[in-house]
Amino acid sequence: MEDENYYEARLDKIFAKGHLWQHRTFRTILDPFSSEWNETIFEKKIEILEKIVQSGENLKFLIHDYKKRYIEQNRRDIAVSVEDALISLLQFNLAKGEGKLKAE
Repeated sequence: MEDENYYEARLDKIFAKGHLWQHRTFRTILDPFSSEWNETIFEKKIEILEKIVQSGENLKFLIHDYKKRYIEQNRRDIAVSVEDALISLLQFNLAKGEGKLKAE
């Protein structure tokens, strides 16, 4: 098994009990320009992110490790698409009304 410090291993632990999780590259969530992105609907992407947060994993560190991995592989194009993905997911979630803040 991979070193548990790699983000893929941490995702495997959350979603596949240490086995290889089908979305372990995380591109289905963080790369809107990939074929993997099209494998899941927005609701599923949000559900995956919620499960990660509920597991206690820190999204900031997970995303940092994801970006670092692809930069090290000379795939800066993948690393820089993260913000586009997160904006799309946030916009989708807010448009559904689930992200409404209580105005006081």
